[in-house]
Amino acid sequence: MRRNGQVRLQAVAGAQAPKATIFELAEAAKVSITTVSHVFSGNRPVNAETRRRVLAAAEQLAYTPNTRARALATGRSYSLALQVSFTGEALLINTFFAELLPAISMAAVERGYSFVYVPPAADAHKFIEPLVGSRRIDGAVFVDPVAGDPFLEAVRASDMPFASIARPLDCSTDNWVDNDHAHVCEGVAAHLARSGYQRAALLTIEADGSYLADYRAGYQNAFGWQQVVIAEQFTFRAAAEAAARALRSPEPPDAFFCIHDQFAVAVESAVEADGRKVGRDVGIIGVGDSMLARQARTPLSSVNVFPHRHGAAVVAMLDELIAGAQPVAPVLIPARLVARGSTRRK
Repeated sequence: MRRNGQVRLQAVAGAQAPKATIFELAEAAKVSITTVSHVFSGNRPVNAETRRRVLAAAEQLAYTPNTRARALATGRSYSLALQVSFTGEALLINTFFAELLPAISMAAVERGYSFVYVPPAADAHKFIEPLVGSRRIDGAVFVDPVAGDPFLEAVRASDMPFASIARPLDCSTDNWVDNDHAHVCEGVAAHLARSGYQRAALLTIEADGSYLADYRAGYQNAFGWQQVVIAEQFTFRAAAEAAARALRSPEPPDAFFCIHDQFAVAVESAVEADGRKVGRDVGIIGVGDSMLARQARTPLSSVNVFPHRHGAAVVAMLDELIAGAQPVAPVLIPARLVARGSTRRK
């Protein structure tokens, strides 16, 4: 078959058809290659009918714009940086991140972006000049940003667009996505009260980040009886030890609200080791509504925070910022408390 004076081989069974070029698309749509470029880059307005014709021809030819060529045409890299503030076990076992990362990746791919992972804290400075100084990224996504991180500070100083999941504690920006933690705490407090629990403790860790700060503030505002139990690390063992100490205290809690499902499972272990029954003697609620909660010995009540919605929303927000628009921000993702056996008194 011949197109534009060039011989193209007919596709054979099991072979991948040659990819259509921008020149072939322009000919099929009866427009210039410049017009095709404008349709896909969005840099210049294109007549609605012309745009429709180009997109219809692109679909017929299975044409996809070349990211490298589009970058050259627009002056953009179509690459984003992604930084998560935690590492090690806290990252590997974090079910929120396990759901979040695929959602971020899919949302980015749908918009033509690729990601570069940037480690937090001490190792972050190695990425500043290659990515920020050389402008090899168009923007950055931060997950639970921590004040003082060198990469975050470099992005802010460069005026590069960025958006975050959880608000930066020291940054006056509304470009973030999160749940309404105060509202979550109110719902948890009301549920425990209806179930007859009167002394609910918050099980958390000491760390930077708005996620922990907002849950602590929400707990203190929503719960009448106050006991904040601190685990020394974000590990099952540390959470179990902290819960055991609280259960041995002179006035032990009759319920635990845990910042993560892993902590809730650890509390279940501590309660059983103390000779008490989950639900009847001690209520437990976690955050995440993960497999950990659903498959616990006593199925655990948990707050579903919908990580995939966070991922789609933060990439959409950043894409608008890169394009020079002002997105609706901040974005609060509704959460839902899922009640199970761990908060049923029998």
